[in-house]
Amino acid sequence: MPSHVFRLVLGAVLAAGALAASAAPRMPLVTVLDGDATLLRDGGRFALTEGVRLQAGDLLATGHQTRLLRLEFPGGPAIALGPDSRAMVTPNLGESNHAGVYLLTGWAKVAAPAGSPGALRSAVADTDTPAGSLILDVQDGSAEAFAETGPSRVQPRAPDAPAQPLKAGERVMVPAGGKAVLGRGASPDFVQAMPRAFMDSLPSRLAAFSADVAPRRLGEMSYADAQPWIDAEAPLRRVFAERWRRLAAAPQFRRGLVEGLKSHPEWTSILYPPPPPPPREHAASSHP
Repeated sequence: MPSHVFRLVLGAVLAAGALAASAAPRMPLVTVLDGDATLLRDGGRFALTEGVRLQAGDLLATGHQTRLLRLEFPGGPAIALGPDSRAMVTPNLGESNHAGVYLLTGWAKVAAPAGSPGALRSAVADTDTPAGSLILDVQDGSAEAFAETGPSRVQPRAPDAPAQPLKAGERVMVPAGGKAVLGRGASPDFVQAMPRAFMDSLPSRLAAFSADVAPRRLGEMSYADAQPWIDAEAPLRRVFAERWRRLAAAPQFRRGLVEGLKSHPEWTSILYPPPPPPPREHAASSHP
């Protein structure tokens, strides 16, 4: 998908999250959780557990000790997240059946059955596979993708960067501000850092859940929870400024926004709205 098209789609997914959530058959279910993971939704912070049905625009975060968080789209791909990972659920990326996640940072693996493509998006590179498994690592403005099985495609976000098709066993490194480099086989550093749980091929567990489980509310979302997304790439910053503008009234949230304003200038008009225009003067009465 061209980068500018994806940005429009991404904004639409976020802005219309509540409406998209009504399409329950396409929403993924948390089917495996080994460790801790949290969910940000509607200004609240929730503890995830197996059986929770996710919604469009949900923000997920795994803990440092988390081994695996796995989401399954009914009839579609499965997405695994590793430790210290942040991702947003994106059930429709503007292409037929291209469900997946936007990976802000960390590790993700998509396993797509034939006929149900899966995708992993990021600020560095967009990836997808029509039928296979692909692993993406995003850290400090760089990314590395490895096609474990099946064909895949990697589209660096750098202007005019060509898309890179991948065969099974090939990888692409996309350094921060640099040119993508194609290689054969996963690099030793990649394998060493990759979550061990990603080496396993897990069967679907959707049938194990007869009813959705409600996530347990932990409290209000703090500025520390939201900050990585508030300071993300520009299209995300703009959308979250609108989505969370009411939170600017909370003292601790406002304090964080003000202190980091250079990283999210989109909040300037929300924090410091311009004064209302002066009242219009009545037209002078006519003289006899």
